[in-house]
Order: sequence, then structure tokens, then C-alpha cells
Amino acid sequence: MGFAKKLVPFLILVLLIGIVGCGGGTKPASGPGTIQRYEDTPSALTELVNGGIDAVVADSPVVLEYIKNNPQTNLTAFGDARFEQEFYGIAMRQGDKDLHQLVNEGLAKVKANGTYDRIFNKYFGDGADYQVAASNNRLGRTFKVAQDMAYAPFEYINDTGEPEGFDCDLIRAIAAEMGFAVELVNTNWDGIIPSLLAGTSDMIISAMTITEERQQSVTFSDPYFEATQYIAVKKDSPIKSLEDLQGKKVGVQNATTGDFAITDYFDSLK
Repeated sequence: MGFAKKLVPFLILVLLIGIVGCGGGTKPASGPGTIQRYEDTPSALTELVNGGIDAVVADSPVVLEYIKNNPQTNLTAFGDARFEQEFYGIAMRQGDKDLHQLVNEGLAKVKANGTYDRIFNKYFGDGADYQVAASNNRLGRTFKVAQDMAYAPFEYINDTGEPEGFDCDLIRAIAAEMGFAVELVNTNWDGIIPSLLAGTSDMIISAMTITEERQQSVTFSDPYFEATQYIAVKKDSPIKSLEDLQGKKVGVQNATTGDFAITDYFDSLK
């Protein structure tokens, strides 16, 4: 019994030291940082608004469009010179050389005749409405086009339940110019390249960055859009630079260039 009386104060002291040493969990996480992956970018941005993560890294046009359309979220965004410029392309199977030539020719024509500029202005300029002419399908061909339609302003489902966005209008314009038809198919991002390779779709236009890794399995059209990565944070966030993401929880859309960019950055800190 005497030993027990001596042991109790010692245990209390150890417990107190442990509590103080833990710091109440208020210290920031050590190490490069944590990446939280989501099925789509809007889900990541929603989690940022709700306080579940500290920042989101995603394509600049998508981040800016979300902030513009959701001012109540009090988000802001900025870029960093270390994020490389990216170029989007239309992906096709490597063996579909005729389709590749058809799409590239159509893309060149809509750029030359001003159609591309009018579509660009609709989504990224002053917003002047422009309706793409319907294709007469003189070739008698309909190609299935895969898109992850949760990526405004490139592709999304509008209030009437129809696909809308820059990519939607662009591929429709190319189709009208070259005389074929397109069927836009909403496809989850994680399965979008597998759907192409399996023959479920014939091409992908979904703000897809041309990368060496992707070029091992698909072929891309000529580039049709230039972008980079932006970091989205709350307006009162202390995060003001790429370095400030160290030790923070960062959200990305799985298997996107935002995912690759922040993964590479955190790996460089190890």
C-alpha cells in the first residue's frame, strides 16, 4: 500500500508532462504536406470552403470560374511561376490516324475563320453569346466524345440538363466545319482514357493537358488551349505562396495535372 501511494504522484506527473508535450494538437503538421484527392475539382473547392483542407491546386480557368460564380465562398487564388504552362489537346487512339488528321484540320480551320475566337470570347471574354452551327454530317459519321462534365467552364451540365462549355462548343464547331457529328458522353475522369482505349468513346476533349505520360497511350491533336495551375485559398488564409503549402492539407482532383504538380513539389521537399 505504501508503494501505491508513492506511485500515484509519479503517474500524475507523467500524465501532465504528456499533456503539455502534446501541445493540444495545435502545431502545424510537419513534413512536406498532405494531399487529399477528390473525384472532381468542385468537390475539392467545396471542402476548402467547409474548412476540411487548407488549399486547392487546380487548372487556373476552372478555379477562376468557380470563384466568379460563387462569390459567397470568399475564396481567392494565385499562381506561381514554378507551375509550368500547360496545353490542352483532344485525345484519340494512336491508331486512328485519319481521325487525328480530320480533327487537326478542323481545329486549324475554326481558328482561321474566327469561330474559335468567338467561342473563347463567350466563355473567357466579355461573355457575348455565340451559337455554334449544327453539323450537316455530310460524312455520315458520328463520333462519341468523352468529357468529365464537372469542369466548368470547359464542360458542365447546364440548367436544362444539356452539356455546355468551351470544349463542347469547340468540338461541335470542328464537327460542323469538317462534316461529321458528335455525341458528348459524360465520363468519370478516372475512367476517361480507359473508355477511349476500350472503344467506348472515339475521342476526349475535357481540358486534358498534353503530357509525355499520356502520350504513351493516346495521341493528341494540336494544342487548343493554354493554362497553368492556381492555388485556391480562403481570403483570410495565411497561405500566400507555394512555400506556404508546406505542412498543409491540399486538395486536388485525382490524376490531374494539379495532382501531379503538387505531388512533384512536395516530393522535392523530402
